[in-house]
Amino acid sequence: MAGRILFELFFFSIPFLVFGLYVLATTTAEHEGRRQWPVNMLFLIGLGLAVVGFFAMTFLEKREPEMCQKPTRYVDGKLVPGEFYPCAHDLKDAGRAGSEDPGGSIELPTDGTGVTEDGPD
Repeated sequence: MAGRILFELFFFSIPFLVFGLYVLATTTAEHEGRRQWPVNMLFLIGLGLAVVGFFAMTFLEKREPEMCQKPTRYVDGKLVPGEFYPCAHDLKDAGRAGSEDPGGSIELPTDGTGVTEDGPD
């Protein structure tokens, strides 16, 4: 437990340590008459790299539009890995409640038939 707390504190303190080093370096540079660090340029470069990395990760993600993913789950105490399966894109009932009972639940049929208007009784 102590190791976990130290781990969290270390990562929490990283931004403060970096800012402290920045303040120390710029103050020292001002006293010695040197030019300050080009912080604005470094910020823009970092922002540009973050945006490029975001789009690169988006386009390089292994994904197929016709495939859905079943998440990893526990079944009878065993971990069953997730899997991809072909999914039907039938959006006619998207966002529609499965029953009129707001607190109830409904079991959807698995044989391809739809739910009737009056629901199960």
